[in-house]
Amino acid sequence: MKFLYRLHLAKFFLLALMWGGAFVPVQAEVIAVEQIDKGFFISSAPTLTMHWPGKDAKALLVFIPGGEGYIGLKLGQTDNRFHFFQMLKRLTNPALTSGKFDVVLLDSPGELSPRQPYPTARAASDHMVRIESVVRFYKEKTGLPVWLMGHSNGGISLTEVVKYFQKEDKMNLVAGIISSGARSETYFKPPLNLPVLVLHHQQDGCSHTLTKSAAENFAQVKAFNKVSTELVWLTSGESEARDPCRSGFHMYYGASDEAAKVIDAYMSKFYN
Repeated sequence: MKFLYRLHLAKFFLLALMWGGAFVPVQAEVIAVEQIDKGFFISSAPTLTMHWPGKDAKALLVFIPGGEGYIGLKLGQTDNRFHFFQMLKRLTNPALTSGKFDVVLLDSPGELSPRQPYPTARAASDHMVRIESVVRFYKEKTGLPVWLMGHSNGGISLTEVVKYFQKEDKMNLVAGIISSGARSETYFKPPLNLPVLVLHHQQDGCSHTLTKSAAENFAQVKAFNKVSTELVWLTSGESEARDPCRSGFHMYYGASDEAAKVIDAYMSKFYN
């Protein structure tokens, strides 16, 4: 038994050396980010964020979740096991992807437009300042270029904050954007001069995130964006016996490996 134990231990260290040193999956850290602005329509409540550092990271991806935008992060929390977030975490792990990207989850202090057919709060001043505060904080903390990714309702946050940055002449804050399973109503405005990845599942069954709209929105952006604009259809995964706007193909259930590799491959094009 001792011999077998030593043999397995030796194999572990050999694999670690082959990977260029033992890679220990990083624990996340929840950090509270203060608002950079104040006002009648801007809450003073800080934004809780979960930060996964990559290995020798080249860029950082800030993720804006869909649904009501509320994850429920807690200070001291070191991970979040939701499969979509674990998919993003793969971007930090060189055993699963290039591992050269940090990932940040952006949590809203409260639900955004709960029980409303359209999340108008995702265009509100408080939400725009909240996203900008997080971008600026992590840009300063890590010194890395910051990408923004929004999924489903988070796609509305993404397009709205891009329009906000355009209006305020702050587009230099963003290095690239990923529109993922976005609401059909989302749209970008010219001019754009940064990488754009449109990611969508070809079997998305959510009535608010039509594949036809994703293709049309992509074509529109590609027509005026001056830099790389790509559309990738995910094909793996499976459905679930739940609300199709909160599960299954729409949430990349069973497609974590494919989705992470697509995101990693696209972002890696811009970093050696």
